[in-house]
Formats: sequence, C-alpha cells, structure tokens
Amino acid sequence: MKVALEPYSEEIKETLQKGLHAYNLSRVPDAAWKEIAVTVRDDGGTIHGGVIAYLFGDNCYIDTVWNDESTRGSGLGAKMVRLAEDEARRLGARGVWLYTMNFRAKPFYEKLGYVQFAELQWPGSDLKRHFMRKAL
Repeated sequence: MKVALEPYSEEIKETLQKGLHAYNLSRVPDAAWKEIAVTVRDDGGTIHGGVIAYLFGDNCYIDTVWNDESTRGSGLGAKMVRLAEDEARRLGARGVWLYTMNFRAKPFYEKLGYVQFAELQWPGSDLKRHFMRKAL
C-alpha cells in the first residue's frame, strides 16, 4: 500500500464517498441514505439555483444552496429549502442541519426556523462558519 497526494478527480471523490457510505450503512443497517436535489430552471431548462441535501437515517444535511443573481431576493431560495425539507421529512428525517460562511445567509436560515448551534472563526479573518439546525 502507498499513500500519495494526487490531483482531485470525480473518480476519487465517488470512490471515497461510496466506501464511506457502505461503511456507515454496515454500522447502522436500518438507516437509509438518500440524495435530494431541488432545482430552479427557466423555460429553456437552464439551472438558476438549487439545493443538494443528503439524508442518512433520520437526519438531513443540506450541503449546497445556491441562486444566481437573477433569482436572488425573489423568494425562490426559501421555496427551494422548504421543498428539500419536505422531501427529507417524507423520507423520515426528524432534523436537518447545515453550515454557512455567508453572514447574509444566517438571517435567511433563521427566518426559515434554523438555530445556530456552533460557530467557528475562520483563522486570520473576520469570517465565521455558522452551524445551524432545525427540527422537522
């Protein structure tokens, strides 16, 4: 066996994630692993925003929330997050969590019912990671 630093690739990412998921499921065999994707598309099919979330057992982790400039401030972000939460709830989640480094995003999530449970200062900067959760 050899340990080596390699350029990042989707193949490496997928292999590692599949291995970790398989291990986790072997430890908690009753826990379901599901991916959730919500998109905002225009009539031509172009994606202008979306949410990627992962459900493991009764917990959901929101990994990515993004809207382009054309959709910001339109209410679509809240609609996307709520749709992801609804799907997580339907799949058996009792809670959802996320983190953001965007100071403007924290009040957005608070309006949706999220509460901060931890904060980490980014070294040498004013930036902070805000870890937030919400019961479903």
